Amino acid sequence: MHDDGFLRELVAMKDEMGVVSLYVTAGPRVDPGIRPAWEIRLRDELAAMRAQVAAWPERIRRFTVLEHLDALEPEIDRLVDPSEPGIGRALFAPVCSDEIQRTSLQVPFGTCAVLESTAYVRPLLTTLATSAPAGVAVVRRDGVRLIDYRYGKAEDVFRSAYEPDTDDWREMRGPARAGTDQRSSVHRDLFRRRAEENVVRRLYAVAPEISNRVGALHWEDVLLVGDPRLTSALANALRPLDPVRVDKVVPDGPAADVVARVTEELVTVRVRRDAELVQRVVDTTLSGGRAVLGPAQTLALLNEGRVGCLLVDENGHWHGERGPDGFLYPADQVPRGMVTTDEPDLGERMIERALESRAEVTIVHAHAAGALAPYDGVGALLRW
Repeated sequence: MHDDGFLRELVAMKDEMGVVSLYVTAGPRVDPGIRPAWEIRLRDELAAMRAQVAAWPERIRRFTVLEHLDALEPEIDRLVDPSEPGIGRALFAPVCSDEIQRTSLQVPFGTCAVLESTAYVRPLLTTLATSAPAGVAVVRRDGVRLIDYRYGKAEDVFRSAYEPDTDDWREMRGPARAGTDQRSSVHRDLFRRRAEENVVRRLYAVAPEISNRVGALHWEDVLLVGDPRLTSALANALRPLDPVRVDKVVPDGPAADVVARVTEELVTVRVRRDAELVQRVVDTTLSGGRAVLGPAQTLALLNEGRVGCLLVDENGHWHGERGPDGFLYPADQVPRGMVTTDEPDLGERMIERALESRAEVTIVHAHAAGALAPYDGVGALLRW
């Protein structure tokens, strides 16, 4: 549900009267008779929206939007119902239609209520970036456990199990007992070596299954968790895939508990991936390749549909203008004499334009955005 098609459906949701976009991070209702703080925050955001609409001078538009907000109350009640699924929840509803889009994740969204001419998608994209699909392979001598983690939900998808081959050891036990301690030691070393070779063979045998899952489940990252000797062997078996090795032994508990023990590593991997992409854009731009840096250049090529991947700093905020032809401009670079419309949230408009042209959008983690800072936190890889 959270693929590019769903995001494009959201940015295609346009209404001149406005689209109501609501985000909330839900938690348990401790006392059934008292509204929790997270619900109160959303209600306060909605109250502020109502107050803003009530001050509009256009009577018809004012009445239409307020009536729509009243009609949304049952949907809002459902959105804040603790029994509903998801920690992060969102609702999108155009004023002049009965269409409603919902989504929920097992990770927080934050809380806000926004009324714009299009659905407000940046909080959703930011959250998706923090919990992108990843594979966690727990590697042990007795098998490999594969966990799919995406958007706060962890689920087992594969498990191999096997017993060490001890036939050679049984055959050697008799002579070892009858011989010297030195012979017994040699036999033990031989057994350990053959046991290690057997484990490596098993890891190489399971590697194609993991590789297939990477493609089928669209994992952004793959973590190999376990004894470094085992993760090293499996990493070699997975080449040319470049998984991240985590030298940590984790208990064989529920999938969610296993993932919770490597949360820091997942964040570190995402930061590294984002930083590598940013550096690629910087290097490509400076060498005269198909990439640009800065809002002005990026907007010019977004307007032409040439952007293949848009990068924006997750903490960035931009102000701009929209021309009569729909083109977007930084606030200080509007063509002379052009009559424009104010765009106070240029970041949202850039994301919207990118998705409409089927470009990828990367919300860059703050710790990976350093190389974008001299360019106001914006860059892009180009199609041509």
